[in-house]
Amino acid sequence: MEVFLLQKFVIIQKNKRPIIKKFRKVHIEITNICNLKCSFCPPKIKPNATMNLEKFDELNCELKSYTKELAYHIVGDPLVLSNLNDYLNISKKHGLKVNITTTANNINKKHYEALSNTILKQINFSINSYNANSHKKSLNEYLQAIIDFIKYAQSINHEYFINLRIWNLDDTKSAKEFNKKVFDKINSEFESNIDIDDVYKNRPKNIRIARKIFFNFDDYFKWPSLDENVISTKGFCYGLDSHFGILSSGEVVPCCLDQNAVINLGNINSSKLDDILKSKRVLDIQKGFKKNILIEELCQKCDYRKRFDKEN
Repeated sequence: MEVFLLQKFVIIQKNKRPIIKKFRKVHIEITNICNLKCSFCPPKIKPNATMNLEKFDELNCELKSYTKELAYHIVGDPLVLSNLNDYLNISKKHGLKVNITTTANNINKKHYEALSNTILKQINFSINSYNANSHKKSLNEYLQAIIDFIKYAQSINHEYFINLRIWNLDDTKSAKEFNKKVFDKINSEFESNIDIDDVYKNRPKNIRIARKIFFNFDDYFKWPSLDENVISTKGFCYGLDSHFGILSSGEVVPCCLDQNAVINLGNINSSKLDDILKSKRVLDIQKGFKKNILIEELCQKCDYRKRFDKEN
């Protein structure tokens, strides 16, 4: 009887699958190259890099055990890649949905095929990137190219969400005049009725423009930096809880704001992702957040993280 129970226990242990931490989303920086230099983005320290397709394929194969959704962005703009659709088709092969964030500075019809890929879940246009740069083109020209794509997407009955991001709200209303011009243009094209004063008064997160098309609002935010003097050892973050990031160089980071891999958890070019995510450093960070303790210096100096303190 004892032998039988022991054999049964061994069989159960063999068949028992290890518990894998699931993430809502993983940010993959397929390229860190961008054709703009926004005033709200910190200077890029790392050299230009683009993840090759072979490595991207291997990574997608690993990631499907951890998530169902990818975001092709930390810094960089996916639309600078002429073969963006190849990346999307790899994610499609592995059954992963994709979010794309772009300035849309040079969007034109050559991008339509990739931006019509059925694997897409969401496309985010960072509208306030225009106001954070010097341009030869007018605001009307910039917006019209985005509008032309949206109308094309409507013509093919797109199923992904399109967000026009206005992440420049502040107490001084520094971008109010710019935002009003954007609202006026969109209102005239889509028969919407976005009111500038109402937006600043009520601070909505989203306003629907048309089917699956939204304005998405948020405040300016400060990228975390070790140069900050303010330190807090208490706090919470969703990094390594709901998401983590992988830079185009292969470095794994705990969140989508660690663009320079200050918290370098390991590199997928030399280590298995599974080993990186089970490392002591990762586990310590995760345990710390659960106990409202900030383990890493960058987290202790992160201003964006303070938004989550209000939720917990």
